[in-house]
Order: sequence, then C-alpha cells, then structure tokens
Amino acid sequence: MKKSFRRVFTPIIGILLALCLTFISLAMPASEAKAKNVILLIGDGMGFGQMTAARIYKGAPLCMDEFSCTGFVSTYPHDPVEKWVTDSAAAGTAIATGVKTYNAAISVDGKKRPVKTILEYAQEHGKATGLVTTTRITHATPAVFAAHNPNRDAEDEIAADILAHNVTVLLGGGSRHFLPTNLKGKRTDGLNLVEKAKSMGYRYVETAAEMAAVSSGKLLGLFKASHMSYEIDRSATEPSLAQMTQKALELLDDDPDGFFLMVEGGRIDHACHAHDGAAAVRDTLAFDEAVRVAFTYALQNRDTLAIVTADHETGGFSVGGYGQYCFNPEILRTAKASFEDVIAPQLNEKNFQELLARYYGITDLTPEEIAAVRLGFEKKVGAIALAEVVSRRALLGWTSSAHTGNDVPIMAYGPFAEFFTGRLDNTEIFEGMMAAFGFR
Repeated sequence: MKKSFRRVFTPIIGILLALCLTFISLAMPASEAKAKNVILLIGDGMGFGQMTAARIYKGAPLCMDEFSCTGFVSTYPHDPVEKWVTDSAAAGTAIATGVKTYNAAISVDGKKRPVKTILEYAQEHGKATGLVTTTRITHATPAVFAAHNPNRDAEDEIAADILAHNVTVLLGGGSRHFLPTNLKGKRTDGLNLVEKAKSMGYRYVETAAEMAAVSSGKLLGLFKASHMSYEIDRSATEPSLAQMTQKALELLDDDPDGFFLMVEGGRIDHACHAHDGAAAVRDTLAFDEAVRVAFTYALQNRDTLAIVTADHETGGFSVGGYGQYCFNPEILRTAKASFEDVIAPQLNEKNFQELLARYYGITDLTPEEIAAVRLGFEKKVGAIALAEVVSRRALLGWTSSAHTGNDVPIMAYGPFAEFFTGRLDNTEIFEGMMAAFGFR
C-alpha cells in the first residue's frame, strides 16, 4: 500500500513542485540573468532619517520600501583633508567609476586623471544613455557620469563635456552654463551650447508641455537657469522628477541594445543644508514618485535592474530631537514655500515674523524664539535660524548644515539585485552595475 502510494503521488508532487518553481521564477527576476537596462536613482543627501520622515509624513509606505533587496552603503572619500565626510562629486565619482577620489573631483582620480564611467561603458556597448536631475545638469552628481574635471565648480567646461558625450536624454536645470552672457547665461566664451545641441540632433525644450510633446530621438531639456524648483515651490510649467523620469524611459526604451539612466533627486540635499524639513520631506516624496516610475518599468521589463541609493546624508537629520520622545509632522504640513528659494530672498530682521505667519501660519513666536532668530541674523544665518524655529516645533533634529559621514540606504530590484544587499561601499555600486550589464 505504501509503495503504491509513492508510485502514484511522487510524480504528482514532482509536477506540483516544478509548477511552483516555475511560478516563483516568473514572479521574481532571475539573479543570474544579465541586465539589458540599468536605472540608477540617487537621492542626493537622502539618509535613513529623510526616508523615515517622508514615510511618516505620507502616512503610508514609500515605493522604496517595496524593493526586494536592501542594504546600506559607506560613503567616505579618498581625501586627506576632508576625512570620512564626502561631497557629492567624490561620492558620485565612486558610484560612477568605482574609484575613490578627493572632494570636488568629477570622475578623475587622486592624480586628476580621467576615470571611465558606467555611462561611458554603456555607450561603448551601444546602449542609449540618460541623465535626469532636479539640480543643474552640470552639478556634481549628474556631471560625474558624463564629464571629467578636477573641479566641480568649472560648470561651463562641464556643460561642454557633457554635450560632447552625446548622452541621449538630458533633463534638468542649468541653462546658464549652456548660454553666453548676452543670452542671460554665464558663459564668457561666447558659445551657445543650446544651438550646438540642436545641430547635433537634440530637441530642446524648456517647459513640461514642450517635453511632453517629444516622442522620439535625443532630448535636451533645461527648465531653469540654475537648479529646478523645490517640489513645494514647483509650478506646472516645470516637470516633476517623476514626469522627467517617465519621458526619459519612453525615449530610451526605443534602443534595442538597452540603456543606462541616472535619475537624481538633487534638492533633498539643498533643503537639508538649509535645515528646511518641509522642503526636504516633499522632495524626498517627489523622488519616491520617480522611483515608482522606474520600479513600474522594471516590473514590466524583467531585463531591467533598478537601484535606489544616496551619495551621502546631509544635515544629520533625525526624526525626534531636543530631548523629547516625539515628532510633529503636522508642523511641516503647514509649509507653503521653501526657505532657501522663496522665504530667504525676502527675509530681513524686521519682517521674519510676518513671513513665518504667511508661509507657515505661525503667529505665536515666543520671546526665546524671537531672540534665537535675531541672534541668527547677527551671525548672518538668519534663514537657518528661522527654519530651526520650525524644526524645533516639529521636533526634527539636525546636527550639521553640511554633509555627514553616515551610511546611506540602498535598494534594488531586477537582474543581479541580490548583489546590492547587506553592507556595501559606494565603489561597489559601480562594480555591481558592471557585473549586471555583463561588462565584467
């Protein structure tokens, strides 16, 4: 009876097991498969604190929480002066090239020699490429993928270098570094790189509507002279980071050899430098919407690896602070504008109470808060002092107005995603992308 049972049911069990394994293999990307496409999303300045605050503010999980593989990344530079704490240029170079370098270096090593980037490797293999950011396209993080320069501040030179790399899709701010001074740009060499881009076959756009109308080919979109607006300040004429990501994917998807795309939520960092918790959280959520676009694409295209990480943490951002076991996100929800771009340009020692009432609805400043803001003006940091009044009420903590050396998160989904788990160094992100593409 027992032998008969085995003869009948063992094949059935085997068939069921095979069906289960087949279902699992369809549901999950194959770890041994190579990636045709890689989407790298970088939340500039985004640490675990920024993610936690955004999740609480939203009242629901982030898309970043849905990734199948997670870990944490060390970010320190190879810099004898700025020990352990990186800037975006050195951190971005490590991610883009796998090489540690000094702060301010744009994909050059410690001896200022150019180092090949993942974008350049992708182009060598016939893949389309894209860079999308809410900062200037010439700013450190996008620059490291398609330029080489010993100084991140040489943005006119970087603009020419990025254009010479013939990146398929370029979307962000920074038109001032593409235009000469007589056209309200900053270039003193007289070059008009926008016209040069058009001669190279790029469609050039300046608004969300113009971008939406492009359906194929190479695209250069420069939506502001400098950085794009914070999400809290953005008007409908500027595309969101998610919209730019969607358009980039639509265009890059046309290449039969695949693509490499880098997407940066660049102004999370700027908000944290300014101690503007509301702007930081809103930009983190806007970045997460771009992550949602990329994640959806990866779910629909099983040959796509999506990676989410940060170059460094900014501000020493903490949920809870000032000796209290609490966090009040409702204070941040009252914000109507950013400190850096909207409040600070209007701010002076006489009108700070009026501006705080207008943009935050706060009309009951205490004598201690007023004194703290006035002291901030004496130290020439009035905007940060006013922002810290909001932070203290929200119980949102800061340890610095600069970067920190804290580890940052990493999440991955798709072919080779398992590589990006546990503890990694930022140079290993490059190695993982190279292996996923099959370039190693």
